[in-house]
Amino acid sequence: MYSARKYGNIKGIFIYMNDSTDPHSQSSSQLSSEYKPKNFAPSPDFRWLCAELFAKLDTISENRPKYGKSATVKYLEVIIYFIKLWRTTVGDNFYPVLRLILPYRDIRTYNIKEFTLIKALCKSLNLPRDSLTERRLINWKQYAGRGVNLSHFCVQEISKRRREPENLGSMSIDKLNETLSDLSKEASTTKWGFTGLSESPSFQYCMQHMSFLELRYFFDIILKVRVIGGLEHKFLSCWHPDAQDYLGVVSDLKVLTEKLWDPSVRLGRTDLSINIGYAFAPHLAKRIHISYEKICVKLKSDFLIEEKMDGERIQLHYMEGGSKLRFLSRRGTDYTHLYGESVQQGVVSQFLRLKDDVRDCVLDGEMVSFDKDRKVVLPFGIVKSSAVQELVNASASIENEGYRPLYMIFDLVYLNGVSLTRLPLHVRKEYLKAILTPVPYAVEILPGLRSEDPSAITTSLQRAIEMGSEGLILKQYSSTYDIGARNDHWVKIKPEYFEDLGETMDLIIIGRDPGKKDSLMCGLVETRSEEEQLIIEKSSGKNSSSTLTVLSFCNVANGVSDEEFKEIDRKTRGLWKAFKVQSPPESLLEFGTKQPVEWIDPRLSLVLEVKARSVDNNDQIGKKYKVGSTLHGAYCRRIRDDKDWTSCATVEQYQQAKRAHNYYAYKKRGHEVSARKRKSPKIPKLSYLEDSGALNTVQETKIFEGINFYILSDFVDLCGRRYDKQLIALEVKKHGGNLMHNITVKPEELSSLWIVSGKTTIECRSLFERGYDIIDPSWVFDSIASGARVRMEPKHCFYASCRLLDNSKRRVDKFGDSFCRPSSRVELQRLIEASYKTVAESRIGVLSELDAAPLFMLQRYQVYVVANSPILTEVQEMKTTIKLFGGSIVENISQCNLIIAHSVPKNEDCFSIKQLRKEVAKKFLGEVSIARFVPHIVNTRWLKACVDEQCLVPEEDYPFV
Repeated sequence: MYSARKYGNIKGIFIYMNDSTDPHSQSSSQLSSEYKPKNFAPSPDFRWLCAELFAKLDTISENRPKYGKSATVKYLEVIIYFIKLWRTTVGDNFYPVLRLILPYRDIRTYNIKEFTLIKALCKSLNLPRDSLTERRLINWKQYAGRGVNLSHFCVQEISKRRREPENLGSMSIDKLNETLSDLSKEASTTKWGFTGLSESPSFQYCMQHMSFLELRYFFDIILKVRVIGGLEHKFLSCWHPDAQDYLGVVSDLKVLTEKLWDPSVRLGRTDLSINIGYAFAPHLAKRIHISYEKICVKLKSDFLIEEKMDGERIQLHYMEGGSKLRFLSRRGTDYTHLYGESVQQGVVSQFLRLKDDVRDCVLDGEMVSFDKDRKVVLPFGIVKSSAVQELVNASASIENEGYRPLYMIFDLVYLNGVSLTRLPLHVRKEYLKAILTPVPYAVEILPGLRSEDPSAITTSLQRAIEMGSEGLILKQYSSTYDIGARNDHWVKIKPEYFEDLGETMDLIIIGRDPGKKDSLMCGLVETRSEEEQLIIEKSSGKNSSSTLTVLSFCNVANGVSDEEFKEIDRKTRGLWKAFKVQSPPESLLEFGTKQPVEWIDPRLSLVLEVKARSVDNNDQIGKKYKVGSTLHGAYCRRIRDDKDWTSCATVEQYQQAKRAHNYYAYKKRGHEVSARKRKSPKIPKLSYLEDSGALNTVQETKIFEGINFYILSDFVDLCGRRYDKQLIALEVKKHGGNLMHNITVKPEELSSLWIVSGKTTIECRSLFERGYDIIDPSWVFDSIASGARVRMEPKHCFYASCRLLDNSKRRVDKFGDSFCRPSSRVELQRLIEASYKTVAESRIGVLSELDAAPLFMLQRYQVYVVANSPILTEVQEMKTTIKLFGGSIVENISQCNLIIAHSVPKNEDCFSIKQLRKEVAKKFLGEVSIARFVPHIVNTRWLKACVDEQCLVPEEDYPFV
């Protein structure tokens, strides 16, 4: 327990902190001595660093499949030998070389992108404009082989144009660092443009005095890529056992190397705390999928509820009474130049109002964009541009308009030389309010609501939806601030949306079915126990190199752009193996009944970030994949170059997300089913073949004589009338058709078999995949109305072959009006609506592996359209498009699972969107015991993107603001 007396004033902090002694303080004091590490020998050549470290590590990476598990040992051997060699031949100061090994952590900036470098190389090589080599360099991803990055590819092209000079001399590491510092200064005063970099003296000096090997890694350094790949953790751990942890709290290589020069001296707990002026890894919130009641138990029924802000996490280091500031991101990126270097001036810093007795402190918060006209927080993505616009306006003495950055502070973790991370949250909040005076719309303190019961979570979430925010953060009232941790003390709550798994998943590519658009099979990683590992090794007679197995999970084609397909092909070229020729080892890959045409070793493959619409638990589809279920509507968000198969999603993580998704779905479904049961009892439904009316009816005409009908589903006509299977069967029988129990027919009878369905069922998909055409029930009723069999039209083709579709299109005009039969009044009305938007009929009839045909991709949506557009035809076109692609329009917001709002002028939409969100929160968030799904509110660009890409795109990428 913490007494109020101990925290009565700021001086109390010092009393408390001084009372807590560190058992490791003696060892840490040795590190804080005045001694600075020095090198006793001249700086070695940069060529030596490239040959002894970079090239050796790259060689191991290229031969990793051959080395297997021993590759890790070989990496460590190279790193340990290099570190030992530096210490024994150069000295203890690793800073000069470490900033070259980890260039992305170096504070120097060069502002050089891939295109800038390519243009500079073309200029240096005197290449003609738009030459073949220039085009190859610009489109290098299409030509580079597996494992070849831009720097390697550039050196290959340079070597074709010129020879490597024989007498280059030597460029030391110190000389290279001086040159890079000069290049950084040039970058701060020059816009490189197309030719600026090629005219840089520093860049030209390196081009003229480096070998091809040195140029390769020099390009990596100025591009700030990971020169040693993902081996940072291994390198730092070999150099000093505390290096990785200490870098997490200082984010500065110079401080790191000056502090940890001796690996035998370890850090104490106080050293691994906050260091003023240096970025640290913040405390993060964890998302857990359990009931609100259980969350309250985890938080000890005493917690603060805060709004989850949609911005960028920024920590502010306030030093020397405000004369020096640093705005740092959670990754250590310095944004001080954007937000302000002192309290005297700056976009954000000029609004800081701290007490005079505050010498230094560290504030943790979120930088968001704020619309000054409408007084609302804008979505993430324009935070930095808003700061730049403010700077431009200030320099030009223009009155500020539009949006500006707003710093929302929620924690105080350091004050006047003392770390407050071990103090309870509520105490830190009290000190924050005591030392900071908020300035509305510029620097504010994020408010929090203290609570102890689940009902407050529901009420707050309802309020968050009304405001259009991301969700909530729940913080245990007495929690400490744990640097770099993500634990149950801070929990994030987001609304559960319709048709949404809730989380993106990082999946490893393990197979593909080549075609016009490749279908990529992805998998989940499963870790084997020691017993399972022994069984596999015993059965195979070999030692398995890994305890990880990848299980097939889903197929992905949607969302992968042409450029991404090319990148995947480039990085995996030559690594694919035909499944029929060589099957993969079961200890590495496991597939269900569905096997890809080609497979790839996951250790050499790529990771995709995939967004799912829902989990498909159907047994028949589940058998196709080894995991036992799959994702419906999988959509690729991007390629995760920063991850490999060891860090992608696991079966355990998927099962956890699936349980959470099913939990909410069960709660909602159980509530709705119980409500229906109270209204009317369930009536058993007879099979249409058992209906005596269908079997014994009197024949009236011979329209369908000689045709065998296999009926799969009910039918709803244009007027909204429903015909169940019994009624359809009755009409078929009355007009001479035969009803079939199954479709086991002789080959000569296939021409007389008609499969009828108006719904996308599993059986319907299966029959289409086997080559059967599926006819819409409307053909039956149109034929009866015409008194004869009508010719097939596109609307009669539910799922049909291209040949049948091509023939059917010749029988209608561009609006769908039939040449062969008269149209009804209702059809004419639909044709008039369709004239607002012409949709290519070629979209009909192609059924993908997991998704419905594009024509029916919106069939699960009940859409509520906010008709606030001044142009009524635009709203009408939007509604027509939704219907054409299988969606339905609802007039009651409580019946929808998606809301589409049309953009309107700025001064008109603020009230309507607030009212809309308030109504959504009221309708969809009710009692605590009932989990409710909430519809996304999207703009019209979401619908256009779906139509353009011919698949469902993620709703959260198209929010309505």
